[in-house]
Amino acid sequence: MNKLVMTPIALCLMTFSLAGCGEGEDAIFGSGGSNELIVSSFEGNANNIARINEKYRTGEHNSEVINIIANYNSQGINTLDKTVLLNSFEGTLENRYIEVNNLTVKRPIYLKNSNTVIDYRITYNKVDLSGRKADSYKAGSNTKNSSGIRTALNTYSKISANNVNAAFPEGSICYIPSITSEREFLAFNAKNETNYRTLNDWLNVAKNRFNDNRPSQTKEGFGVGISNRQTASQIKFFATNDDPEYIYSAVVYSYNNSSNRIYETDYVASGKTEANSDERNGVVDCKLYNDVAADFLATQITKYY
Repeated sequence: MNKLVMTPIALCLMTFSLAGCGEGEDAIFGSGGSNELIVSSFEGNANNIARINEKYRTGEHNSEVINIIANYNSQGINTLDKTVLLNSFEGTLENRYIEVNNLTVKRPIYLKNSNTVIDYRITYNKVDLSGRKADSYKAGSNTKNSSGIRTALNTYSKISANNVNAAFPEGSICYIPSITSEREFLAFNAKNETNYRTLNDWLNVAKNRFNDNRPSQTKEGFGVGISNRQTASQIKFFATNDDPEYIYSAVVYSYNNSSNRIYETDYVASGKTEANSDERNGVVDCKLYNDVAADFLATQITKYY
């Protein structure tokens, strides 16, 4: 089993689902069908919370934003097609050509101006949450000392604080993603533009994203895209006792013949990458849910926030 790799955009989106990036009070939810997968994310903070319903079905992808608490600013939600760059390759990860088979979502990546395709898919493993409460997760000083299943009942702390007996109803499922990609790649779109003037400016700041002097490794100025004309850099922070491995990447790119800009990108490794789905092997971090669990949590959020 490969170690789960965290990227800046993908977890805040690692998968086809959206993950909240507020003040620790966010979660993601969804439900699966034979040819349709619905994933809903709750984004925001205690004062503004919205539910974003993402629907993936064969051939299409739709999204809907529903305010639950106040008025969440959803302009930053990123559902645009993505440019994909890798060694001697430029392609697109589009919201079309999606194939859904039970809990596997396949989104092929097409080489620019070609029919060449790279296989990219996510399969969701099920974890039963029926009857689980906030105390199913025991937080320690680090991941080795923590145990159990961490759910939105832990991140949405007002629920458990006001109703210690709040438990997921029968039929509640947590989905743990397993990502399979034929090739490693960088993915981004216009919404991922940064304010950095140069790639070195971005890298100098990225190197200081952690202040604990954790070991890291940089890969500077490597070529990607058609004929490797685009330049990218990457920094990898190795896993510690209480944190997984993090990879941050950025690329110099020009959209629609505009001047070059610096875009921060998702990084997807080749092969199979999956998170832990068995609490006997460590903490299970539940961020993806079926509709039963989602509806339960939506009700609890409305009641206590």
